[in-house]
Amino acid sequence: MKKIRIGKIFLIVGIPLTVLLACSFAVNGWIRHDVKKNIIIAQQKYPGTAEESLISFLRDESNSFHDRTHIAIWSLRMLKSGKALPVLKGYYKDDPKGLACHDKHDQMLCQYGLHKAIVQIESRGQYSTSDLNK
Repeated sequence: MKKIRIGKIFLIVGIPLTVLLACSFAVNGWIRHDVKKNIIIAQQKYPGTAEESLISFLRDESNSFHDRTHIAIWSLRMLKSGKALPVLKGYYKDDPKGLACHDKHDQMLCQYGLHKAIVQIESRGQYSTSDLNK
């Protein structure tokens, strides 16, 4: 009787927990891969550390607003770049929901993306890719 209960408990708890952990590792690997890819894109154009290259990519207005948001801002957020914080705040217009840039990402930087980056860098919480910042 106890063997059946232990088996059921394993099925109910163990398998979902294993799947959850596997998904967590997969997402972690995917984020790290994308951050590395974005750093390479930035460093091909702007030499320096990951932070320096991504900040330069963000500041260069010849890069599209979309790329500046999705390559530079997102990656600086994932790196939790304290060095980028003043730069990000300089572009932020106190629009946490991104209402000003809704359907205008080809015309301006995503305010919601900037808000998330600033909040995450200031909190220094959750996921860290700081070891990629070389």
